[in-house]
Amino acid sequence: GIGSINNNKMNYHLFKAALIAAVLNGSSTVDASTSKRSLQNTYETINGRSCFRSLDGMIDSMTDLVAKYPDLITMESIGKSYIKKNNPSRSKYDMNYDLPPGYDIYAFNVTNAKSARQSPEKGKMLITSGVHAREWAPPELNARFIETLVEGYNTDADITWIMDHNEVHAILYVNPDGRFISEKYPSSYWRKNLNPEGCGNGVDLNRNLDFKWGDQNGASSDPCANDYHGSKANSEPETQAVVEYAKKLFPEDQRKDDPEGQMKTAFGEDITGVYIDIHASGGYVYYPWGHRDAKSPDNEALEALGRKINYFNGYKLWAGGQPDFMYEAAGDFSDYMYGALGVAS
Repeated sequence: GIGSINNNKMNYHLFKAALIAAVLNGSSTVDASTSKRSLQNTYETINGRSCFRSLDGMIDSMTDLVAKYPDLITMESIGKSYIKKNNPSRSKYDMNYDLPPGYDIYAFNVTNAKSARQSPEKGKMLITSGVHAREWAPPELNARFIETLVEGYNTDADITWIMDHNEVHAILYVNPDGRFISEKYPSSYWRKNLNPEGCGNGVDLNRNLDFKWGDQNGASSDPCANDYHGSKANSEPETQAVVEYAKKLFPEDQRKDDPEGQMKTAFGEDITGVYIDIHASGGYVYYPWGHRDAKSPDNEALEALGRKINYFNGYKLWAGGQPDFMYEAAGDFSDYMYGALGVAS
C-alpha cells in the first residue's frame, strides 16, 4: 500500500521526497534567503535582478559553500558544455551575440559525510535545474535549497535526518552556455544549448534524452524550432553529462532490458531513488508520462508523490491521465529517469 510510508522502499522514498519538498517550500526553521552569508549582497547578480545570482556569481558562491562545509557538501565537474567541449568557430553561428567561454557542468552532493550510514546505504535524490537557459529562477531556487540543507544541519531536526540518511545531488546549470547568452542578452529569450547545427540556435536538451526520442508528437525535427530534439538521442554533451551521472547514482539492477518495449510493465514497489527537474513558469507538478496523455504503469505511486508535493506548493498535476495535462514532451528528462532508469520522477 501507498497509504503506509514504511511498507516498502518506494513509499519510503516518496515520503522522503515530500519531506524535502516541505523544506524547499519554507516549512523549515532555516531560511536560506536570510543566510548569514548575505548571498545576494556578496556575489554577482543578474543585471536588474538582484535576487538572482549570475552564472559566475553562483559558481563563486557554491565554491565558497563547499570550502566552508567540506563534510556536508562536495562539488564535482561531471562534463563540459558544448562550447567548452567543441570550441566551434564563430562563423558557424548566425547571430550577433558573443559566444560564451564554455563551462564545466558541476554536480553537488549534499550529505553528512561523517554519518554512521555510508553512501551505499543512503537514499539518493537528484535535482536538476537550468535546462532551459531563459528560466532564471530554477538555479537560484535549487541553490537556496542546497544552502538551506547545509546551513540547517544540526539546527533543524528534519534537515539533520535527511542529511544523515540520504544524499541530495544537485546540478544547478545543465545548460551553462545557454545561460550565458540569456543573462547577457535577455531579449534573446535563449532556451536551448549552443550547438550550431541547422539554424545555429541550439538543441532543446529537454527533448534530447534516449527515451521516446524523436516522437514528433512531443518534439520537433526542425532545427529552428524551440523544441528541436537534436540529430540523435543523447547527442549533446550536456545531456550526456547528466545521464552518465544519473546512471552512476541510481542502481543498475532496477532498469529494464528494453525500456520502450516494456513501457507497460510496472517497476513495482522496490525501486529506489527520486529525480526532480525544476523549471520556471506554469505552476505544475510534472511526472510521467509526459510524452503522451496516458498513465504510466506505476501511476498510483507517482501520483502519490505528485500530490504530496502539491500539498506544499498547490501546483496542478501535469501528467498523463490528469485533467491538467498540457501537451506532449518527448525525450524529456523526467520520462527518461523513470522509463529508462526506474527512478521516481
